[in-house]
Amino acid sequence: MKSSFGPFSLKVSTLRSDYSVVVNAQGAALKTHLQGEFIPWPTDVAQLLANDLNALPQHADLRESLVYCLLSTFCEEKQPQFELFVEDDLQWDAAYRLSDDDEIAALQYESIAPLIRFLKDDWVTLPENTCQTVEEMREADIDFVPGEIVNGFLDFTQGYNQFQKYSVELLQSIFGGIHLSMILLWVSRKVSSEDLMKSSLFLSCSKEDLENRKFSKSEREDIESFSAKLDALKQALYLLRSKD
Repeated sequence: MKSSFGPFSLKVSTLRSDYSVVVNAQGAALKTHLQGEFIPWPTDVAQLLANDLNALPQHADLRESLVYCLLSTFCEEKQPQFELFVEDDLQWDAAYRLSDDDEIAALQYESIAPLIRFLKDDWVTLPENTCQTVEEMREADIDFVPGEIVNGFLDFTQGYNQFQKYSVELLQSIFGGIHLSMILLWVSRKVSSEDLMKSSLFLSCSKEDLENRKFSKSEREDIESFSAKLDALKQALYLLRSKD
């Protein structure tokens, strides 16, 4: 879906005066990613979405807005049942399997400082896990992430609502499955969007110069741009915290 009909604004819902729908410049209501009806949302949430869409470049895909992805999905999901797979997914989290290169590992360690503080003495680094399944890990005798970490995050996420669970899934699809712990801390407002972005570059080894803690100009621009989108999603989760 292209944002070729902005700027977007609000129209008060006919059902509730404190809810609004997002409309385009022609006054037509926004459509979901499946071309379905975009339901009214609390006005502060709808305004956040309109602002986020208006910040996109002209003709950009609406799905570049993480807030749009979130709300559009919940317009389509009438009885959402999103789940977290913390115990299994943590086994591939790069935060516990740092590089064999000492210099790179040191910078990776720095990039996950909020996680180290959160786990304290429970944090560990383990050998690489190239297996595809937990069963393969057992057969290959690969070290598992300790139960103290797994159980800690199971408790940590126990109160997550459906919006938060979907956001974890969304961000895992964007950043990859090796960043779960930092994503969970981000969803819980324990780390900044910039910290999440920077750690993802180091842990995925996609940073231009892995042995330099400084970022290039293009990397800084990407971090700033996507952090703004993450911040908008974080604000949406905050506003929706009691509306699950």
